[in-house]
Amino acid sequence: MQEKNIQKTISATLDISDIDEAIGQLQEPQDEESKKSIVKNILGLPDNFKDFIDFSIQDQKIKFQWYLNNPNIQAENLHKQAIQFARKGDLNNALEYWDKATKANPFDPDYFFNLGVVYFEIKKYIESIDALTRTLAICPIYYKAHLILGSAYFKIRKFENSKKHIEKSLKFNKNNMLAFLNLGAVYSILKDYKNGINMFEKAIAMSPREASAYMGLAKIYMMLEDTEKSNYYFKKVIEYDKKGNLANYAKRSIITPRKNKLDDDTIDVTSENPEDYYSEGYRNYVIGDFEKSVKLYKKYLSLKPDDDYVWYALGEVQLRSGKPELAADAFKKAAKLSPSKGLYFKELAIAFDITEKYDKVIAAIEKARELGKIDSITLCLHGKALYKTQKINEASGMLEEAIQKNKNNLLAKYYAAKSLIKNDEVDDAVWYLEEIVNSPINSPIKQKSESLLRNMKKV
Repeated sequence: MQEKNIQKTISATLDISDIDEAIGQLQEPQDEESKKSIVKNILGLPDNFKDFIDFSIQDQKIKFQWYLNNPNIQAENLHKQAIQFARKGDLNNALEYWDKATKANPFDPDYFFNLGVVYFEIKKYIESIDALTRTLAICPIYYKAHLILGSAYFKIRKFENSKKHIEKSLKFNKNNMLAFLNLGAVYSILKDYKNGINMFEKAIAMSPREASAYMGLAKIYMMLEDTEKSNYYFKKVIEYDKKGNLANYAKRSIITPRKNKLDDDTIDVTSENPEDYYSEGYRNYVIGDFEKSVKLYKKYLSLKPDDDYVWYALGEVQLRSGKPELAADAFKKAAKLSPSKGLYFKELAIAFDITEKYDKVIAAIEKARELGKIDSITLCLHGKALYKTQKINEASGMLEEAIQKNKNNLLAKYYAAKSLIKNDEVDDAVWYLEEIVNSPINSPIKQKSESLLRNMKKV
């Protein structure tokens, strides 16, 4: 039995007003080569893009269509299985099956797009960027890829790239609130506050109770030193995000009028709003007056002892003050109040690391990792603690993983080198140590690495 001829179509629409080409030129009958040339100009495609994208004009809109004839049946089955895994939340299997689909048919943008989305969800942003770039190389009108790609670039702090792709996504989909939110955040970071405000206001017009849009506006007006507007939007965040992290942040960011310089020795705590103590404590933390910050945080906690975030903030100040034991006590209280927050256990591990309590570091880090903290710093702390407790092989694996997450993690490279030396893998150890010594990053680890290299050469 002959297979049915299947055709996959991907469409995207632009307003005529969004393009520079004369409408008359677009409406003239075109042969295929002329259409290719027009589409390349409109979409800004590279010269080496040879595929055909058709277009038609209706009601002041230009509709583009990309076709894939006779999709690969094996790849489509893998694609369908991947979708089922994704719906069940099994992203590892979904990733595996979409990867297989891309290999079975590397000309279908759907597979690369879904692969990019999964990589984004599991926070592998470089891999996500690679997959989504492939999506657009195959089908430049796959506009949904632009939004995720822009978000992935945002995560790795490539803000100009992020801006470019989110703006492209909005050309094809003018009513995407997430795009407005993300673009507002990008503009804010690039200090284009006027456009940032415009994006967040558009998001609010679409969703009047969107707390993150109000948060974006509050932060911009705080940067512009417009306290009245900043406080207004922070209060909106509190109103619409009563139980979330945004509300907690907003409560602590509201700037209260200061009648006089707040003197913690003369103010009667029972007559003050505790949020004033947090705000003033945070201000002193920022300017480096850690002793004053500690006193103010403690006054806040005397009134609101169940606030896990302020216990965490107190721990951070104690760390900066060179008091890791007191920091550990504060982080323990934060973790006890909110045992689902991996950040608190990670910070507790940092405090234990400073005091060289490596068994406790391992216990805290394992809990942090259970709660989703798998960044390079967390893995490095774990690896270092394993090394210090003579678990060399486990340490090596953990430190290699930390380096994969961040190639510039010199501490991870240093302890990876020491672990390799313990296992008599001297050449690999030397390679890591020389990488540290030649790194442009200034760090005390460089001196330790130079000393270790010298000692190795003497042997």
